[in-house]
Amino acid sequence: MKSLLFFAILFISYSGYNQQIDYESPNRYRFKYRSIVYKGSRMDITAQLRKIKNGPKFSGIPEEIQTGLNELFIDAKSQAFPKVYRKKAILFLDALYNYEEFVIMYNGALYEVVEKLKRDMKRIDFKLERQYIKSKTAVDRVKKNDSTNTKEITFLNEERQKSLIRLASHRWMKKKFDAYKGINIVKNPDELITEFKKAEASYIFSLFNKKSVDEIKKYLENEIIDFYYKKAIVEIDPEKLDLQYINKYN
Repeated sequence: MKSLLFFAILFISYSGYNQQIDYESPNRYRFKYRSIVYKGSRMDITAQLRKIKNGPKFSGIPEEIQTGLNELFIDAKSQAFPKVYRKKAILFLDALYNYEEFVIMYNGALYEVVEKLKRDMKRIDFKLERQYIKSKTAVDRVKKNDSTNTKEITFLNEERQKSLIRLASHRWMKKKFDAYKGINIVKNPDELITEFKKAEASYIFSLFNKKSVDEIKKYLENEIIDFYYKKAIVEIDPEKLDLQYINKYN
């Protein structure tokens, strides 16, 4: 009877020990993140993390940011101990979803900047053409009154050319911006917006959570004007510019 009791206690103790080993086994991983439960072997959870990372939501991540995310992912998947793996996996997920929040902010800020510039360009269009007409009139007046004043004529001609280039570049930019309609201009952008977004993404990401959205928008506005102006310079033919308000000056 005592022998049976001894073996029963031994069996219960052994079963409890097995359950403890099973619970603490390095092959079992379990944690919760944003209402999603990740559980299974390290390989299973790593596959889940990889699927999220490579999903369409996170496609198109700039190389510089992708490099950082990949380093966090590699660091997480290489951890053999569940507690360390959980900590590293959460760090990776934090960074990944922080990028998602960044994209929402970036798209929203850039869209607002584009809409503002559309309004601004419409407002200053007449002003730039008027400045060009005034500079052209100044040259013509000096030529008529004193054609030997080459120094003044040269200076005014340079000013006229600068005004013409500003106006022609503005018209090129305005045409591009006028064609942009709705939030899709940043979600499904054309080549110009795509190039600009890609060029600025890493720096804007470095400002995310450090600068206010208004500060970021101000930066984007300055940069996108410069970006489009440089594109316009190589595309325009100032001598083929059509004046739109010429009758208003007569």
